[in-house]
Amino acid sequence: MAPGPAVAETGRQLWRTTLKRVGNTPSLWRAAGTLGAGFMRLVYATTSFTIEPGSPFDIYRDLAPFILTTWHGQLLMAPRLVRKGVRVRGLVSKSRDGDLSAAYLGSFGVEVVRGSGGRDRRYTVEKGGVRAFLLLKKSLEEGVSVATTADVSNTVRRHCGEGVVALARLTGRPVIPMGFATSHWFALRSWDRATFHLPFSRGAIVAGAPVFVPADAHEAAFEAKRLEIERGVNAAVDRAYALVGKTRDWQA
Repeated sequence: MAPGPAVAETGRQLWRTTLKRVGNTPSLWRAAGTLGAGFMRLVYATTSFTIEPGSPFDIYRDLAPFILTTWHGQLLMAPRLVRKGVRVRGLVSKSRDGDLSAAYLGSFGVEVVRGSGGRDRRYTVEKGGVRAFLLLKKSLEEGVSVATTADVSNTVRRHCGEGVVALARLTGRPVIPMGFATSHWFALRSWDRATFHLPFSRGAIVAGAPVFVPADAHEAAFEAKRLEIERGVNAAVDRAYALVGKTRDWQA
């Protein structure tokens, strides 16, 4: 359960006001991302975390490089995993709010690849998807782990697209489903129920079991792996909320 309705609504109003003031100015979106990173550092510093069964960079060290994935609405907590000496490249859209996300992730030392491509195996050219896909592939070949969302913007939430499956099939690298939660938060009424974490919380990070996609996975086998990743991310997210003593109504 989220904080009281008044707190949640105040958070939503603040976010709407910020977006209205930022408008279409890229530099302001980047500044907003940097400011957001500063706030999340406060959240990180005042939150007591449980990481189960451990950081993927520790428990799956022998499987690196790998593909970290979660839902769009979970992204703000993901940089908590980043630490000195560990390189990670994250996929960020070329849209207006992608400027914000790029600045936010960059503030934590996450290298950014711009483009889209979770919708299907073709990675639409007009959104920079082919270039992004190739850069993620190159990153993995260089030994750098990557992070990308499993779902597709403005579609069904908690539903895995084909992009992350295709990347795993092509590169042979495992997908690590991830879940993040804090005991205090507010959520936007956006398609992905984007979650904003609040300070002085209990936090949880859950790493799911690795999912490998065989190079010869086609049609039924490809779909089976897509569903396995989808179930893995959902299970990791739900477990994270259970660890902080909360539940989420994803339809609310």
